Amino acid sequence: MKPSSLSAQASQHGMSLISVLVAIVVFGLGMLSIASLYGLAVPAQTANQETLDTAALGNQFWAILQANPQVVSQIGAGATASYTSASSSAPAALQPWLTNIFTTPSMMLPGAKVTITTGKGAEGNPCDVSNPAAPLCGVTLTLDWTAGKGGGGARSQTFHYQVGF
Repeated sequence: MKPSSLSAQASQHGMSLISVLVAIVVFGLGMLSIASLYGLAVPAQTANQETLDTAALGNQFWAILQANPQVVSQIGAGATASYTSASSSAPAALQPWLTNIFTTPSMMLPGAKVTITTGKGAEGNPCDVSNPAAPLCGVTLTLDWTAGKGGGGARSQTFHYQVGF
């Protein structure tokens, strides 16, 4: 006896070609959406790394001020010094640090500008550099840069320090 065509169709299992093609299309669209998110994540990660780098640079600057407080006297009381490159006009103690900012690829901030301003201390008294070895001043460090690959615009980080007691 020959089985009826209805019972033969009922015993077939598996997926049709159409269902496999639909699954491939759905999977492909999911992968494309994930790939498009990657393009957004990379610039954000770069901007985060640059911000972390500025924190490290701020800590390095503070270490320089602690080891060489005469840097404040060399800049002057109530003065502002700006650098856009590793400059020989900078105090000698700052030159390796500035070189790190402007030329070391791992720490380089694109389009960086370093501004150091001396001014009133935390107690409100004017900056006193009468004793160059032990000045009493507030020092502000501002790092400006253009966010790296992928844009992001101008960025700025400001640090405030107190030198002396």
